[in-house]
Amino acid sequence: MTDAIERLLKPLTVFHVKVHEIAMMMTIALRFIPVLLEETDKIMNAQKARGADMESGGLIKRVKALLPVLIPLFVSSFRRANDLAMAMECRCYHGGKGRTRMKVLHFSARDGWVTLFLAVIFAAVIFCNIYVPVMWG
Repeated sequence: MTDAIERLLKPLTVFHVKVHEIAMMMTIALRFIPVLLEETDKIMNAQKARGADMESGGLIKRVKALLPVLIPLFVSSFRRANDLAMAMECRCYHGGKGRTRMKVLHFSARDGWVTLFLAVIFAAVIFCNIYVPVMWG
């Protein structure tokens, strides 16, 4: 995924943007979304077990009820980020120029056929949405 994001952002190198670092940050952020959701669920269940009421009341009361969830979530997130940074540093990770790829991706004939097939399906869906009347509703 990092390679794909990096290739999509490649034109920004003309403006001296560090594309590899941005792609790596986006990939790491996407990778941690499920972890953060799971951590949030655990913290919310722990707070509910302690008697916290998070579903009732107005907007301000709900926001105040989320503070005991957000603080441990941020602490946990910063701890995970620090662990990841330490692991990358210990492995001497330096992104950007001169970095090799484990598997170099090439656009093959199969990729072209799949792209063409998906484009035809996409066009058919758009055509059906515009010109075919809805039978139910």
